[in-house]
Amino acid sequence: MQARVAEATLIVRAGTLITCDTAASQCGIDFDALGRIDDAVIQIDDGKFTCVGKDSAGGILSGASANERSRRIDLRDCVIVPGFVDAHAHPFFAGDREPDFTARIRGEPSPLGMRYTIDRTREALLDPQRFYETTVRPRLHTILAHGTTTLETKTGYALHKPGETALLDLIAQHRDDSGVPRLVATFLGAHALPPEFSREQAYVDYLIDQVIPSAAAHGAVYADAFCEPGFFSPEQTRRYLDAARLHGLRLRVHCDEMAYGGAAEMAAHLNVDAVDHCNYIRKYDIGAIAERGIVTVACPATIAYLDLPQRAPVRALLEAGGMVALASDYNPGTSPCFNLQTVAYFGRKLFDISAAEALYAVTRAAAHSLRRDAGVIRPGAPADFVALRIESPDEFGWQFGGNLAAAVFKNGARVA
Repeated sequence: MQARVAEATLIVRAGTLITCDTAASQCGIDFDALGRIDDAVIQIDDGKFTCVGKDSAGGILSGASANERSRRIDLRDCVIVPGFVDAHAHPFFAGDREPDFTARIRGEPSPLGMRYTIDRTREALLDPQRFYETTVRPRLHTILAHGTTTLETKTGYALHKPGETALLDLIAQHRDDSGVPRLVATFLGAHALPPEFSREQAYVDYLIDQVIPSAAAHGAVYADAFCEPGFFSPEQTRRYLDAARLHGLRLRVHCDEMAYGGAAEMAAHLNVDAVDHCNYIRKYDIGAIAERGIVTVACPATIAYLDLPQRAPVRALLEAGGMVALASDYNPGTSPCFNLQTVAYFGRKLFDISAAEALYAVTRAAAHSLRRDAGVIRPGAPADFVALRIESPDEFGWQFGGNLAAAVFKNGARVA
């Protein structure tokens, strides 16, 4: 067997570095508490951060200078932050839902809806590798190029055993590819009723008996459900989530997005890792979520896209001691937004959070909701980071609508 040749040490210089390596509360955090280092240097070996500190002392650079194979990158005109972590996304879909957007603007009913996406995705899965290479992979690379290096990746647009299994197999096959974000597989079998079923209980029975065991065997890390009036009730959602937990899956839930239905209360009793959306949760829910250490994954781009009249009580959750992530909810029907830089803008605008709180939300908080060693720059962590073309970290979430990522690194390799 040929011996593995060690990769060259990489030395990166930054004018300003935000490590997000902190034990401080998210509420009211500033960039100093979030790990700001000016005139900073990072050392990377074998895909992991090995040293992080100030460049002025010269210690890291002088130590690395002995290694003739070391590479050096000067990013002192950028602010370097951890690779973004998107904790709620639906990127494995086929079909264009732009007509629904046009209809919404005109105040007309959506002509396509989720059924259209289910039909198109099932058709695409007749040739899974072609679907991935021609549709999904370019989409994932665009997400990576905007700074997202870890992506929670949901199924939920096939809604039968063969299709959901095929989606999970694609995620498993490509979860560590260099040209896409690191994928974390979530089985969203309880997304909507598929055309073969007319009753919620019968479909949940099918999921429990046939699909959840298959999902666990094909790489699902999480189970999720759309617990919402008109979709899945708290009672049926709990049956589904209990079964998923018995098969070794961790849990997260879409909760009370469009109306209050008691979803967050149910999810808090189950002690899930994350409750998502939560636009209509009540004061009692805020306390229960915060006390149990459950991460709230807020989706401000969805609120903006749908013009929802109510938004998640992010400020109250933070003041109660809770942790809040910001996520894209990238999907064709309610949030065709893949850019966490833009999501940070909407988070600051809609939730009255600071730039530092927003950066915490798309790094450390999102990673914690996924129980991943990500969203942080510290020795031993995967060397994922983004160099942003901004003069000050206070600009994070201010400019929007484009891509401020001058460079994106994953596992110490430049990928964009």
